[in-house]
Amino acid sequence: MSDKTLQQLLAERVTAFAASEKPVEIIDEHVKKMFTSVIDNCFGRYGDMGKQVEEAIKAALPANLTEIFELTRYNAMIAAALKEKWENSGVEADMVRLAQKQIDEVLNKDAMPEVISLQALLEAFVEDHKESAAEEHWEAPDIRFQASDYGGLHIYFDKKPKDHGITTYSRSSERIEYLLDNAIHISFDRHGKDRDEKGLEVGSVYAAKIDNEKISQTLKFRSEFEKMVAALYFGSSKILVDCDEDEFSYGIYD
Repeated sequence: MSDKTLQQLLAERVTAFAASEKPVEIIDEHVKKMFTSVIDNCFGRYGDMGKQVEEAIKAALPANLTEIFELTRYNAMIAAALKEKWENSGVEADMVRLAQKQIDEVLNKDAMPEVISLQALLEAFVEDHKESAAEEHWEAPDIRFQASDYGGLHIYFDKKPKDHGITTYSRSSERIEYLLDNAIHISFDRHGKDRDEKGLEVGSVYAAKIDNEKISQTLKFRSEFEKMVAALYFGSSKILVDCDEDEFSYGIYD
């Protein structure tokens, strides 16, 4: 048994322990825990830092998120047009300059008008189908206006005439409007704000169907008609109801 006293043994072990790496490891571990705890408290749900970050994010967000989402939809429309122009351009050299030129052309050409005339929209539709009308001897497209129960307006239209495909055995001389290939659904602000200087109604397109398909970001935007529909649905353009349903024809018998 050692002749050393307990006090001497304790002093030796303390000295040996202090000279080893153990104290550093223990201190590091506790420092780590301390900082972890402090950071958790700061960034936690109820910590000061977390609250400040939350407030900073809220302050950075735009006041009207709806407009931002609408802009996102319109940007998708522009991106589709850019993609098509790029793929068809055959650019191999000086890409940056030519790409920027094309981007400027598209943005200038396809800038959203504030208000789009319904008459101009339907005339563009008629223009798209004049060739087919001449081949098939169609006198006029099938265009129908139908007021909605809540004060809006449904516009159903088809390149084919009203009596197309109707036989003597049919119960009606017209197709049901829901079977027509195209539709635009318009809502109006009933607080007296949605009228132009002539008193004509100005509304917003909230739904549309083109060529029997619900409008989506796959629309090609090639014709003037498609671009106007895209600006009305994807963008923030309004539509001016400035015509009646019976004002349009293909003009082949005029």
